[in-house]
Amino acid sequence: GDALSIALATVGDMTPYQWFNVVSSLGYVLFTATTSTVTMLVPAIIFLRPVSANLYARCTSWVFACWWTSCLFITERLNGVKVRVTGDALPLNAPLLIMSNHKCNLDWMFLWSSAIRTGSMFHVGVFKAVAKSEIRVIPIFGWGCKLNGFAYVRRRWSSDASHLTSWIRSQIRRRLDANWTLIFPEGTRYTDRNKERSNQSCAKDGLEPMAGEILRPRTKGLALLLRESAKGGGYYRKIVDMTIQYTDDAGKPLKGAALGTRCFGQLAKGELPVATCHVHFDVFSAKDVPAGEDEDEVEAWVWKRWRTKAAMLEACAAAGRFEGVKEWPTSGSTVPLLAQTALRCFFVAQGLCCVGAACASTAFGAYAACAAVGLAVIAQADPAWW
Repeated sequence: GDALSIALATVGDMTPYQWFNVVSSLGYVLFTATTSTVTMLVPAIIFLRPVSANLYARCTSWVFACWWTSCLFITERLNGVKVRVTGDALPLNAPLLIMSNHKCNLDWMFLWSSAIRTGSMFHVGVFKAVAKSEIRVIPIFGWGCKLNGFAYVRRRWSSDASHLTSWIRSQIRRRLDANWTLIFPEGTRYTDRNKERSNQSCAKDGLEPMAGEILRPRTKGLALLLRESAKGGGYYRKIVDMTIQYTDDAGKPLKGAALGTRCFGQLAKGELPVATCHVHFDVFSAKDVPAGEDEDEVEAWVWKRWRTKAAMLEACAAAGRFEGVKEWPTSGSTVPLLAQTALRCFFVAQGLCCVGAACASTAFGAYAACAAVGLAVIAQADPAWW
């Protein structure tokens, strides 16, 4: 909510070119997200969900894959951010558990960028994040993420444990071939204040603080997902450690302060200070990762990975990139302009049809209003099995 408010507040003193950028980015996102929810996602709930949860999931994944791919125009073309992807290839058509450091609010957008560089646009839409519950009440965006199967947590383990358990068990029952779960063990994005709290927490528990712009990982949620996966016959085929960093034109890492909430306003105007986003993947077989029965064992493994991650980020600060790692063949490429433009035109066209129908038909307007109320109720209730 704060992010959207700040993004909207940046339009006060802008040039015509900046206005054009805001309309083609923020305007596009708001317009197409709202209308495609009414024309595609709600009909999927009505007609597909009662028939087959798997068919519904596949349909909504395609909708999100197409829309999110169209939105990559904003980061990669309007703002000119290059995406460098290194490390192990991400297996397709297999459930993955992805853990990542949380640099800023844009991190998951660059997971979309990485996913499309696997060569499969469908996999842009198969990821589901474990996210803070405040997101679920954001109109359209929070509702849409819930419809795509996000797991919302309240950061109170007494209630989150049962909710997350029910959520992962529902995922396992469906046995979807492509299902990527993204979790940020740090629990929040990097800020100087959060770094201070992280260091205080480490000191309190007699642990050495993490070096650089990285926070202490919290592993209860991850341990629970690993444990339930093992009970479900090894649901997650691979465990993925994702490391993300942003550099400027000079190849210097951007400080967390430069990527705070205000980055949404910069993104909308085409003035994001990021020149390159570096994404690195280390993929592990499930048998090489603690199964989750012993939470201390999971914590030790994650701490070891986070120390490695901190060293990688430190080396990136010196070299301007992750070095000594294999670069993906598609790293540095751009999303095909023709396909992206076609998707943007499609979503704008369906949006105009939606608005036209709402203006011409009282019944359709009533349907849209009822849909909004229904989505708000679903998001507020936040059923774990969705």
